[in-house]
Parts: sequence; structure tokens; C-alpha cells
Amino acid sequence: MTENCRQILELLNCKYELFENQENDIPLINQFNEWTLQGKKAGFYPLIIVPSDVLTDAIDLAFEDMELQVTPENFRLLRKQILEEADHIEPEYFLADRLNEYSDMYKDEELLGSFMDTKPSHCFYSYMEDGQLAPEVILAQIPADHPWELAAWIPMGGFNDCPSPAAQVAVFKKWHHTYGAIPTVVTYDNWELELQQPPSTEDDALDLAKEHFAFSSDNVTQAAKGFASLRGLASSLKNLTTWFFWWD
Repeated sequence: MTENCRQILELLNCKYELFENQENDIPLINQFNEWTLQGKKAGFYPLIIVPSDVLTDAIDLAFEDMELQVTPENFRLLRKQILEEADHIEPEYFLADRLNEYSDMYKDEELLGSFMDTKPSHCFYSYMEDGQLAPEVILAQIPADHPWELAAWIPMGGFNDCPSPAAQVAVFKKWHHTYGAIPTVVTYDNWELELQQPPSTEDDALDLAKEHFAFSSDNVTQAAKGFASLRGLASSLKNLTTWFFWWD
């Protein structure tokens, strides 16, 4: 076990399973699915975490921002402060402000694009490296009261265009109420969410695509050819039951 992994597990202080040097994600996903069912009765949410020095640095920075020493005891206080800050963020206004900002930034580019035919998809990406599972992956049973609070348990963000942990909590709460979205995978620069209720119409999907663009503009500007537009993203979102976010 690496020191980065040990530090994260010490802070979480919850049941976990560590997957090391696995060729594929089949054992991980099987255990994740089993814990998802168990968690509904036992009161926890399974979260897949890819430890790294950058992620532990981000967590340390979250402590520093709140003027707290890095200890398991203060970790509870840190989560409490992040959740209290999230309560004062209106996700609709937060996303609208960022949408206006990015729309101005990319006004010379064709952002709207065209709708496309897509196929249903349900898969995760962030824990894969060169076609294999990352050398070290944590599956943790997070005893959070609500799924959107998982962003306070692994407080990455606040760098460059990545929303702060509190903003992530606020937006994830909105998306959970609307789409049943639950945070599932986290790395130092990724969040992935799993959902039950993707948008059913092109108009609803386009509205959601604008929110995704506001939350992570790279979902459009760095997308594959044909999908690097709001309508291209909306076409995917109609058939996706997993969402991927990445910040440079």
C-alpha cells in the first residue's frame, strides 16, 4: 500500500477493499455492484477512489483552506464546513454564471453543433490506465447521509476551472434530485456519476449538456470529433447512464 493510499484510508476511517495490480475492472465492478445493493440497507455509498500524490495534495489543500490540521478528527469538521458552504450555493445560478462565462470565452467557436445518433452506454473510465486498472484503486463504503455529500469526503477541486468541493456538492445534489445521479468514481482530476434517469427528450438533453459544459467545459471543448458541441454532448447524454467530468 502506498503512502498516498494509506493517508486517504486513515482519513476516511471506513470499511474498504483495495484492488492492486488488477488486469481489468471486473472484480472491482462486481464488488461495487454488490455494495451498492448492500448500501441501500446499511446506509453507505460505495465510492471508487484512485489515490495519487496529486489527490492527497488536493485534500491537504482543502484542510489548509479551512485552516485545519490534517487529522481524522478535523476531517469530520472539514466535511461539515464544506457541506455548510454548499448550502449557501444556488446551483442554478452557479451553473448559469459559468455557462455565460464559457459562452463568451468560446464565442468564436461553433458550440451548438448538431444532434447525432448514439447508442446506449454504461461504463467508467477514470480508474483505467493503458487498458488496465490503475495499480491501486480503493473501493470504500462511505457512510454519508446523502450521495451528493461524497464530494465532501474526497475534497478535490478548486484548481483552474474545477469547481470547489462545496460547489460540487451543490451541483451533485441538484443532479441527484433531477436525474438520480450518484457520484461513483473520483481521481485527482475526474468525477464520474452513475444515474437512473437520463433525459428523455432532445430539449431536456440540451439543457443538461449546457449544465455539463458549465460544470466542465472540457466535456465539449476537448471532446472527440463530432461530439465537441452542445448538441453532440446532448446526443450522448440521452443514452448515457454514467457521466464523466475532467478538468485540466
